[in-house]
Amino acid sequence: MLILCLLPVSSAQPTTAVSDLVASIPRSAAAPSGEIIDDRHEGSSFLENTQLHAETDSEPGGLLMPRNTNSDMPTAFDTISNNFANATCVSFFKRFLSNTTVTDCHAVSLLLENSNSFFHTLTSATATSRILDTACSEPLSKCSTIMTNLASQMLSDSNCGQDYQSGNSFVQGAYEDLIAYEPMYLATCLTNSVTGDYCFVDAVQNSTAPNDYNVYFMPLGTTIGTSKLTCGQCLKDTMTTFAQWATVDGQALDTTYLPSARNVNDLCGAGFAKVNITVGSDTVTSGARLTLLLPSIRLLVSILGLALGATSMGIL
Repeated sequence: MLILCLLPVSSAQPTTAVSDLVASIPRSAAAPSGEIIDDRHEGSSFLENTQLHAETDSEPGGLLMPRNTNSDMPTAFDTISNNFANATCVSFFKRFLSNTTVTDCHAVSLLLENSNSFFHTLTSATATSRILDTACSEPLSKCSTIMTNLASQMLSDSNCGQDYQSGNSFVQGAYEDLIAYEPMYLATCLTNSVTGDYCFVDAVQNSTAPNDYNVYFMPLGTTIGTSKLTCGQCLKDTMTTFAQWATVDGQALDTTYLPSARNVNDLCGAGFAKVNITVGSDTVTSGARLTLLLPSIRLLVSILGLALGATSMGIL
């Protein structure tokens, strides 16, 4: 029997008061050029025609149980229970999690910290690659617009605005994950030029350098540390992608990228990651994520790297 000792994973970010984090309403995501994404682009009609304004539930809070229309694909928020302050927010989550136009994007930014089913899939390189095949085949411009509009609607008082402003870390994290869709898509769809494998899959499978996997939490609000990294082309390409998005206002990368890039350069050599950039405003993301939604996942993946051939595991 494999006995796991779960230790909390702490962010390297400085502590920030909730009042500081929610002092202003976050802006919409923008393209790396700095231009705000046009809500009139393909995909906005779905959110305009589908009223995602929440219906009132009888009880606020509760377990989110999204409908999985594809049994082979993991779903976001599949085991997370959270006490929401407002029933309208519960209804909003339930509506978008059961809408196939949203779920068919298979947003890795939503899965990485919020999906037990995705976590278990990571033990298989083949299964993880199959998920990325599907996620990376979805139209980037369409899904990015959907996620951006969904994040904007989330902040409405008729949906989750009150929970967000009151410091609900679950709602704040979900907003950040929606905004991070595009940089996460671009990073997780990168492939190794030598092997042809997904760089993300290589990172997850590398039990000798678990920090490789931690790199992918940067768009979600976590700074990577100084433990061992694989200083190859995959890491270089990923950091280049994140450098571009660190210049965008409202992205968590505008806080997490530069300290992470300096740590990467300490490990891989000066100039490996770009540090001569002007990051976006840190008004919204100062201190990054206050609470990781599933704080033990990265530690568990590192431990499970020693048992990737297991057919079943009794964790989480």
